Amino acid sequence: MFEKLRSIILEYADYPEDKITPETEFLADLQLSSFDIVTMVGEIEDAFDVEIPTEDLDDLYTIQSLMDYLEKIV
Repeated sequence: MFEKLRSIILEYADYPEDKITPETEFLADLQLSSFDIVTMVGEIEDAFDVEIPTEDLDDLYTIQSLMDYLEKIV
């Protein structure tokens, strides 16, 4: 799951691939804009065939928190 997420994230973040870990934060580390995050989440939803409500995005600030969330709903 991590590798799949990392490949999607790299499409939106100008960040060294080898520096992306589960602890990487979307805002603080990757400096993604709100638009980038919403667009990226749409791609993640398609890739994992899930729906992530907008109100849940505030709790998904690291890659690990996103993986934990996806494991619960997949």
